[in-house]
Amino acid sequence: MFNLLTKWPFFVLVVLAVACGGDSEEYRFGFNTTGIEFVFFNVNEGIFPSNVTLSNPNNPFREYAIGSETKFEILDEGGNAAGFYAWAVVLAGEPTGENQYYTATKLRDLFLSDEVAEADRAIVRDMAIEGFQRVLDCFPDSVFFDVTGTFPRKLATPAYLQIVDLGGRVQGDWALVQDTNGNPQAVRSAPFNFAAREFPCL
Repeated sequence: MFNLLTKWPFFVLVVLAVACGGDSEEYRFGFNTTGIEFVFFNVNEGIFPSNVTLSNPNNPFREYAIGSETKFEILDEGGNAAGFYAWAVVLAGEPTGENQYYTATKLRDLFLSDEVAEADRAIVRDMAIEGFQRVLDCFPDSVFFDVTGTFPRKLATPAYLQIVDLGGRVQGDWALVQDTNGNPQAVRSAPFNFAAREFPCL
């Protein structure tokens, strides 16, 4: 249930943006994002190259434009279901490794926090694993930056580790090694054979 005393900053931020007109349509929605519940719709939702989330009536963001700042506000403050639905929409409109990675993290969070029906938990776990696998298969060179925005890191390593943490098996010619500083690093010895996969990356 929405708790106004603990969640009001994000809720008011969105409502004020709507009331003031905002600079673009990315601030149009004024509903309570922390009160959104996840309802299983399709096993491919939030997994590139599917855009099925845009036809999911349970996704309140499907008809909204979500800007680069807004998507991270929702990721941090909007709740797991809202984060998943918002990032799935962003991924459908802009397929990048970053968008796929963070969409998968929200599937992971929904699974780990028991925010899905018991009958759907295993499905959501597998969806999260597949989302992280798509980062490796389709966006292996994608990077994200630290809080200063200056030191890029490849998303392949955290995607690999997330699959393992969820009990999955990494597909393809990937291995986990140590870099010169002793940190884990996901690498592959040869280009992945995309023809061996059941979906097109491009």
